[in-house]
Amino acid sequence: MTQRRTLVLAVAPDDATPDTHLMAGPWCFHGREDAFPDWDTRFTFGPDPYASGDEVAAAIDEANSYAISRIPDLALRLGAHHGADLPRDFWDLTLYPWLTLCCQMLHERQRRVQDMIRLWGTEELDVPLLPGDCAFSFEDSHQFILAGAQDQLFNWWVFSRILEPQLPAAWRAVHAEPVTRHSGAPAEGGLRSLARRLLYALPFPRIKGFSTLQSLAFSMALLGPRTCEDRTIPLAQLKGRMPVWRFEPDDIILPSIPRALCQQRLPRTVRQRRPRTRVVNVASYHDDAYRMRVALDRAAGTRLVFIQHGGNYGHIRESAVVPFYEYRQHAFVTWGWTSHAPFRGNYVPLPHAQLDRIKDSHADRTGALVLVGAEMSLLSYRLDSRPQPLQWLDYRRDKARFLAALPDHVRASALYRPYFQTMSGLDDGPWVLRRFADVRRCEGSLDEHMLGCRLLVLDHHGTTLELAMAANTPTVLFWNPEHWRVGRETAAALAELAAVGIHHATPDAAAAHICRVWPDVQGWWQSEAVQQARRNWCAQYAMTTPCSINGIWLDALRGL
Repeated sequence: MTQRRTLVLAVAPDDATPDTHLMAGPWCFHGREDAFPDWDTRFTFGPDPYASGDEVAAAIDEANSYAISRIPDLALRLGAHHGADLPRDFWDLTLYPWLTLCCQMLHERQRRVQDMIRLWGTEELDVPLLPGDCAFSFEDSHQFILAGAQDQLFNWWVFSRILEPQLPAAWRAVHAEPVTRHSGAPAEGGLRSLARRLLYALPFPRIKGFSTLQSLAFSMALLGPRTCEDRTIPLAQLKGRMPVWRFEPDDIILPSIPRALCQQRLPRTVRQRRPRTRVVNVASYHDDAYRMRVALDRAAGTRLVFIQHGGNYGHIRESAVVPFYEYRQHAFVTWGWTSHAPFRGNYVPLPHAQLDRIKDSHADRTGALVLVGAEMSLLSYRLDSRPQPLQWLDYRRDKARFLAALPDHVRASALYRPYFQTMSGLDDGPWVLRRFADVRRCEGSLDEHMLGCRLLVLDHHGTTLELAMAANTPTVLFWNPEHWRVGRETAAALAELAAVGIHHATPDAAAAHICRVWPDVQGWWQSEAVQQARRNWCAQYAMTTPCSINGIWLDALRGL
């Protein structure tokens, strides 16, 4: 008689074997890689849910559309709780960042359940499930991501809610005991917290790269009413195709509303005032209290300006949250680009202080090759143009392929900079360093290493790429273009970098190029063809200026 296998939705049990257990996904081995050698090649996993970038884009559209459609109902619930009657603009800004991530998570998890049923629905399986009366709660939107969307236990409950209404007849539910988990934010207080709140209250709050004096001067430029047209795109205009749910989404959405959205004190109404403009710090994504204060300003007629704070803006082909939260506002300040198809926005290119501070500041002081890694989250918490969970395994293997292809004397100069540990991230630094005894861990300030290394190697696009280009750091890039999909503007710019040896599609090609140029990295990097390609990239994605940025920003802010 054939033994029934078990489908694992959460953490792999100690007695798991490839013959007795199927795994819903690679997150089942998060924190357990040492206990299961070669788990990534021995066990059978449910497939990644989206077969192409077009499917990811369709999923984003459906999840966002559902989130937008649910805002009025949740606004009524929370408005009644607060005793407030606030306009749609307030609730759009307040609820969207958390709600869309919740809906994207549900879309991805439902698709996984459907794929597992399609593949294994006729096989007799035991499926451990958490019951519906578990209790999870989150202090704020940030905790929802850390302790919810990226947490194995919460996802087990989510999978259970999605799977139970459509459990195949051949599958036998094995219910575990209910669990309770209340996730809280770290306690804050003191002068530092007070100073941050005061700086966030400025019309131009403290933004990374800008000094406090700049924040004060730029805030002065934003004082007074505005006469220019409000270019904000209403969120409801961005709604598209609706998803088809095979479970009740509110069973997960309503218990997951962060407590901060219920506890913040709100006025009963807001009065319209003469239009003003304010800049919003990116902390509004995860600081719910700050986001609600900004939303009250928006409800009173204030125009909002967001500023690019990282390197994926303008690049990725499928973007899940930014176009609907930041781009649609009155203005979005970029690091040089003026178009990010197909997303609408009022893009204003300006030289950013974070880039301006390090422009042309590279000098080889260490002789090191520095390889920088990206976050490898095995439980997706947003949908966009980055690897899906099983593809992260290939991404990690590519690091080993790259390092193995380097000549011994080059690899002996290598430092590896892993991404910091996350709730569902793949084991990164230890996995790489165990395989290459001559590679050392890159410790301390990444900026200092980037500005002083012989050669920087990036296996993903992001903020470090733009900083390195502005600093004129010799840089080699490689990544799988099917996993790190970029828009047509970036694809054309990368083609120019590829023509001069900066960008490569495989780790082997990147290593071969480094072997050729290693004896004279500066000779290659400072050649006119390479420098022209770098300057062209900077003009589009890492703008700097030879003069002070202050006058440029003051003029731009006065016009907003």
